[in-house]
Amino acid sequence: MKISILCVSKKSGMYSESEGEYIKRLSKYADLEIDSIVHSDIKTETEKIMTKIKPHDYVIVMDEFGSQINSEAFAELLETRMNDSVKRLVIIIGGAYGAGEELKSRANYTLSLGKMVWPHSLARVMLLEQLYRAHTILANVPYHNE
Repeated sequence: MKISILCVSKKSGMYSESEGEYIKRLSKYADLEIDSIVHSDIKTETEKIMTKIKPHDYVIVMDEFGSQINSEAFAELLETRMNDSVKRLVIIIGGAYGAGEELKSRANYTLSLGKMVWPHSLARVMLLEQLYRAHTILANVPYHNE
């Protein structure tokens, strides 16, 4: 299953080292792509993201009002999608004003990293870490409990 992260962001190199580390680690487990959309207004961001979503994609929208689950449940969510033969899992990190209503309506699942709001570049690193953690849980690698 290909994992595609679509994120709205302003350029920031602050977390690029951490992001690179998790991308490298994830390459052992997942076919990953990250596509950034230039920050603008919510309508334009939504339109640009919607053009990148295919009809059969399983879409997760990151939203502060989404479901808050633990790492094991996230791993189970990924495993279920793999067992369902989902070809591409798309995870969307919206812009400063969140994800547009059209994206939320298209989402198969809405996920939150918690009730606090995070800078988008940090949220991306946190998401990559959780993707890596989920794959190590599924592979029974001891990273999760270290």
